[in-house]
Amino acid sequence: MLEYLQEHLVGGACVAVFFIAWLVQIFYLVNYFLKAGSTKKSSTKSQSKAVSVIICARNEEKNLMENVPLIMEQNHQNFELIIVNDSSWDDTEAVLKALHISFPSIRVVNLDEEKQNMQGKKFALTLGIKAAKNDVILLTDADCKPSSPEWIAEMSQAINDDVKMVIGFSPYTRYPGWLNRIIRFDTFMTALHYLGFANTGKPYMGVGRNLCYHRDLFFKVGGFKSHYSIASGDDDLFVNQVATSRNSITLSAPGAQTYSEPKKSWANWFDQKRRHFTTAPFYKQSDKSRLIAWPLSFFLMMAAFIATLVFQTGILLVSGLLFLRYVIQITILHKVSGRMGLHKDLVWLAPILEIHLHTLNLGLYIINLVRKPQKWN
Repeated sequence: MLEYLQEHLVGGACVAVFFIAWLVQIFYLVNYFLKAGSTKKSSTKSQSKAVSVIICARNEEKNLMENVPLIMEQNHQNFELIIVNDSSWDDTEAVLKALHISFPSIRVVNLDEEKQNMQGKKFALTLGIKAAKNDVILLTDADCKPSSPEWIAEMSQAINDDVKMVIGFSPYTRYPGWLNRIIRFDTFMTALHYLGFANTGKPYMGVGRNLCYHRDLFFKVGGFKSHYSIASGDDDLFVNQVATSRNSITLSAPGAQTYSEPKKSWANWFDQKRRHFTTAPFYKQSDKSRLIAWPLSFFLMMAAFIATLVFQTGILLVSGLLFLRYVIQITILHKVSGRMGLHKDLVWLAPILEIHLHTLNLGLYIINLVRKPQKWN
């Protein structure tokens, strides 16, 4: 009798844990993720803003040759392109000279290795911003392709006296294979977090592949000086430091995106992910708490679900709620991906992809605790 009561008490506790974790999951899906694809509107728009597009490139000869013409053909009359050649040892310099013949307005800043005094690309980016002639800075990477000829106009038009930052979205190109699905799903879920949080007044990060801000924001805080010793963070830590609910908006419309090339091997993607993880500990405490609540509640929900199966308690209730959670998840992801113009293949695979992604993230986080990742190169 005592053993029977103990089993039911434990089983009941598992049901309670499941329900609390389930509520957290539903809250995030409805309150944050559903709002990720809704672009906050600015009251003032103008396509005539002078914009400085900045690319920091290290050993990017192929990408520069392919993507620079796409930027130079943008339907925006008042912009300059600054390319910082960050200590490249391939033929980047020769490619830039060739591009300059076709596009004389391109400005190149060359950075030698011995002049580096910051980790990662922060020093190169600082030089690019200082060299900019215009106050509106639009950042992207050498391997990024604008999703439309209106990219510069779309990303820059919202900047005004009140809005100083536009947090954009940069998905990865679709290719066959499970790795590509995992990478694109990871990028999608990350965007649901930072776009959704920002649209509820809690901006905490952006991606340097598609980020626009007034350079006054940069100089007001002394650039990257508060985190210059960290190799990464030129985008997310900077946004975490300066973005507020009043001075920033999000933009994830299909025509305002940049598409980037994903990693082609698991090892390279793991290295990239591990470097990204190094910045999260430096976020504001409130942001860290909100970020950890999503995977933590997921693991608790799944562990509690398995426990209810073991103790044979509340199985129908818990199974029904779990099924409802997936229905809500797929419905919201379908809606948001439609707003952002993304492929729907990720939506239907979401229940499987998220289990893999949460497990991989946990494993990579543990590895980072044991061994620090390689520096950005």
